[in-house]
Amino acid sequence: MIDRRSFVFGAAGLGSLAGFGAARTDAAAGGVPSAAGGVAVADLPGEFDVVVAGGSCTGVFAALTAAEAGAKVALVEMSGGFGGTATQGLVPVWHSLHSTDGKRQIVGGLTESVERELLRRGEAKREHPTNPSVGTYLNVAGLQLLLDEMVAKQKSVVPFLHTRLAAAECDRAGHVTAAVVADKSGLRRLRGKFFIDATGDADLCRYAGLATWKLPKAEMQAHTTCAILSGADGIRRKHPGFGFNEITKPKYGAKLEHVFGWEAPVVGAQGLTFLAYTRVSSCDPSLPDELTRAEIEGRAQLRRIVDAVNRAFPMPEGERLAVVAVAPHVGLRESCHVEGLYRLTTEDLLYGRRFDDAIARGSYRVDIHEGAGITFRYLDGREVRQVVKADGSSEWKSGRWRRDTEDLPTWYEIPYRSIVPKEAENVLAPGRALDCARDAYGASRVMVNCNQMGAAAGRAAANALKHGLVAPKAFAPGNGPA
Repeated sequence: MIDRRSFVFGAAGLGSLAGFGAARTDAAAGGVPSAAGGVAVADLPGEFDVVVAGGSCTGVFAALTAAEAGAKVALVEMSGGFGGTATQGLVPVWHSLHSTDGKRQIVGGLTESVERELLRRGEAKREHPTNPSVGTYLNVAGLQLLLDEMVAKQKSVVPFLHTRLAAAECDRAGHVTAAVVADKSGLRRLRGKFFIDATGDADLCRYAGLATWKLPKAEMQAHTTCAILSGADGIRRKHPGFGFNEITKPKYGAKLEHVFGWEAPVVGAQGLTFLAYTRVSSCDPSLPDELTRAEIEGRAQLRRIVDAVNRAFPMPEGERLAVVAVAPHVGLRESCHVEGLYRLTTEDLLYGRRFDDAIARGSYRVDIHEGAGITFRYLDGREVRQVVKADGSSEWKSGRWRRDTEDLPTWYEIPYRSIVPKEAENVLAPGRALDCARDAYGASRVMVNCNQMGAAAGRAAANALKHGLVAPKAFAPGNGPA
């Protein structure tokens, strides 16, 4: 029997279906769940072994690893392409696959394979392995095409693009039987044996009634609308004092309330610049109205930045700063987390604690986008903080969060238990929705770490199906970091 409460919770939680009203079970229709507006849910024939909600690299890697182990997988993505923050957010950076001292490669698997193929194609540029900010610059369009190829090659993965998760059906607490999705045909039911929530916002877990938590929105990491611009190089040549960091100052009239941002090259496209200088703070993107505000506000800030540059640093017509592309989706840093079997603590991460059930390794620093500036904490004990002065300018302050000792870690680990929701029998939540303390999340949330969590979730799902295990017992030594 369908758990009506879980279905109602999921459908009511989806903003785009709000007009349909609360979901109900229509006895006259033979027990087929429908919405109050009369929209029925169509059954997709058959059953998948694994249903993956979310087509970021986290979700794609989960689907591919599960399929490689013999599972038939449904891969559901709300946009028109795979890659998540990288491709839909335009973010072109993966952090280093090595320890902070560069002496040991700590990340392999699909992340390394994808990186190597993009390098071979001339669609990536690798930095020094000890670079604390950037391991590799990616051409995100090239990444999107490569992910398409990888999914198409794996015949056991069935992709569903332009398809949004709408609800989860359960036959008992913690046991999901189907994901209800919305696409051009209406509502469809994808039945499955195991489910992986790679939405980044714990959507499937919330719709299934599993416990989640979130910080007050004022404490959540801020979000950024990214863009690709032309003309910045020419402006720098003519105006040596130009810099995007300058434009954050009040005197330029961009009306920004923050000072931190960053830029990057666009691999394979000379003359273009990737820009991440917008910031939407105090925003909970798990709420539809808040997400809408973030999209509009991020683009409005981008407009003001470009206009401020062109006012302050004039160029001839055709050489001015111009927007070439705006990210289809605001870059989200944080929303909902699952209540997992274990919450990764800040001490676990910064002191490099080792876990018997480790599924990911990372060396990226902690970065916390808070207030107007940013705080960086490094595994070697350094802390660097950007603060705003009274005149609206900023300065960097350096110190230490721990004393210098001989046992400083060079990487950290993320345990399997942090992606296992409490009371879940057949659901995992890899990626941004992991259970993690606030400061530790400043490092664990980045793409290379989420990639590994996704791949491990796919392996665990296949292992659970093969051996008849529930999610908490599905970790095996082979599920660890590649």
